[in-house]
Amino acid sequence: MKTFLLALFLLLNFNLAAFAAINLNTATQAELEQIKGIGPVKAKAIMDYRKQHGDFKTINQLDNVHGIGEATVTKLKKQLFVSNDRKLTKNTKTSPTQASASNKLLIVKSIKADRPAKEPNATVNIK
Repeated sequence: MKTFLLALFLLLNFNLAAFAAINLNTATQAELEQIKGIGPVKAKAIMDYRKQHGDFKTINQLDNVHGIGEATVTKLKKQLFVSNDRKLTKNTKTSPTQASASNKLLIVKSIKADRPAKEPNATVNIK
């Protein structure tokens, strides 16, 4: 049972975390490659542009990156954000679902465990 719960947690954590928006100014090439619409070539072009021109001020600046056009920028706006705060790597304010994923909150309705739950609908904060 513990193995099942651990597997369930890891599955939920991985899938939900994939929806969190990524900071364009702190993203690694590997992180950029995981975003739908950005492959290895575009990720490298973004990294090169950022190295040459410094941090992005807006998402629309992606239009200046070689190989990325206006249509691609429009599609990427939900998956990326711009911040000069180097500590901020993921945006948790994009939607309630994304915020829950980023904070790793898991709502447990009822699970047969070694000891009974204090509340049937307990919220567990996992660090």
